[in-house]
Amino acid sequence: MDTWNREELYAEIWEQPATKVAAKYGISSVMLGKVCRKLQIPRPGRGYWAKKEFGKPVKKIPLPQAKNLPIVQRLKESPSETNPDSPISSPEPTDPEYQRILKIEACSVVVDPAATRHKLVSASAKYLTHHEPDNRGIVQSFRSEACLDVRVSKKSTDRALNIMNAVITLLEAEEFPVSVRLDKRHGTIAQVFGQEISFSIVEKLRQTRKEVTRYTYTQMETIYQPNGELEFRAGEDEYGYRKVRDGKTHKLETLISRLVGSVLREARDRMIRAEQRRLEEIEERKRAQERFALREQLEAEEKKVQELETWVTNWVRAQQMREFIVALEKLWKEQGHDLSPASQKGEHILWMNVRQTDSIRSLKARLRFWIGRMSSTAGN
Repeated sequence: MDTWNREELYAEIWEQPATKVAAKYGISSVMLGKVCRKLQIPRPGRGYWAKKEFGKPVKKIPLPQAKNLPIVQRLKESPSETNPDSPISSPEPTDPEYQRILKIEACSVVVDPAATRHKLVSASAKYLTHHEPDNRGIVQSFRSEACLDVRVSKKSTDRALNIMNAVITLLEAEEFPVSVRLDKRHGTIAQVFGQEISFSIVEKLRQTRKEVTRYTYTQMETIYQPNGELEFRAGEDEYGYRKVRDGKTHKLETLISRLVGSVLREARDRMIRAEQRRLEEIEERKRAQERFALREQLEAEEKKVQELETWVTNWVRAQQMREFIVALEKLWKEQGHDLSPASQKGEHILWMNVRQTDSIRSLKARLRFWIGRMSSTAGN
């Protein structure tokens, strides 16, 4: 085991993102954060690296003087040093959508309760103000109402709408229009990167078990009460969604750029999945065309084989008939029959020879045709 060098770790933390520093030492970013707190090492704030990448001014917090710090041990060698075959982290994406997300997440946006409200926010405020909460204490819209997807208590309504107003304002400032769809259960929709992404704000519920007496019997029931903690969701419930919630040290009002970033990240993921499905469909159609062409080729070959088998059968039959005519003519001669063309048996022998000759000529012509076609096919 070895101990952390405070000055060295401070320099690394401000030289590259924490995820890369943590990977170097074979620990998680969370563990690295704990080490920094124990050693009183300041770290870059949210958006620092994105701002630095886009050339925006950033401030480096100096390493403060500290006394009586604990001794924090670490692995003497990182996994990458002890195991050269350890996997290398994948490079950061460079597509324009990802770069745009980083740029937006680096913005500093503050919720202004006195700001002019978007028309969707104003309409939703009227609806939520005049409707009573359900048995859980939550007020929410239904499909028949053009209201934003806000599912909170009466006490949290203004706060949730102010957050929604800031999110919608930033989205539309970036030319991502927002609308309400009545045909969807939760129909606040943003058009981002060619995708429809739903987003919402919900209030978390506190669950308690309570003994309730009804008529002549008593039973335990679960009581739900809003706890004032808000959660922002981007995506569909049935497919999973990205979520950002109030924390002990931060509220959603301070994370507007991150909330908008979650919507954009969901859209980018769907765009990538849609492109993957498109490429897979193209590849599947290509394979289907190849299978169809192969099947046609096999059917054509089978047809040729069947045709050849028919000609061979007829050829053998014709040869047998020819041998039969020769043997019959020889027999009748030995028996002393008149085989002149004018006689009955002679006329019959003549007819069989002519018929057999025509049949042989026809078979030879077909055989020459088949051989020529096969040679042409082989040449191609």
